[in-house]
Amino acid sequence: MPPRIVKRTNKTILLAVEGDTDFAFVTHLRDCYVARSCNVSIKIKNARGAGPLGIVDALTTGVRGKNYDYLAALFDADIPLCDRSARFFRQHSVKLFQSQPSIEGTLLRLKQHHLQENITTAECKRILARDYTGESVELRFYEKHFSRGVIEAGRIQGNILDLLINYIVNPGTSHNP
Repeated sequence: MPPRIVKRTNKTILLAVEGDTDFAFVTHLRDCYVARSCNVSIKIKNARGAGPLGIVDALTTGVRGKNYDYLAALFDADIPLCDRSARFFRQHSVKLFQSQPSIEGTLLRLKQHHLQENITTAECKRILARDYTGESVELRFYEKHFSRGVIEAGRIQGNILDLLINYIVNPGTSHNP
């Protein structure tokens, strides 16, 4: 009798993001880094700009009737965590990734922009719109301006992006930032 072939099941991740820009960018990251052979399956849930409590709601509704191996969240650091969201993240072992001050700031740093430490989210959005054509909520924007080569060159800085990519490729081995 031939040996029995055992199929490996994918590790599953539910990743909640704060808004449309985050959603488009993380979708682009998934397309660039998570191949079929990675044995990782990622569902991205959009909180539609509702901050940390929106992330909690997105994760809560996302897990209904499903069993994910890992939960993660990507959101901007411009809105502080309230007690309710911090408690939820702790209780459910949610992996947290916070962009400083926002996803737009992370994108600008990825493209080697030197940002002031106290820069606002609004200023980051303005610079991104000024310097890069297209809508940051569309996947084509990232395909055009943030190819895998650009991402690889920028992630060397050891920022949140590097941690996020390592996590989505191999979710069981990274530590919370």
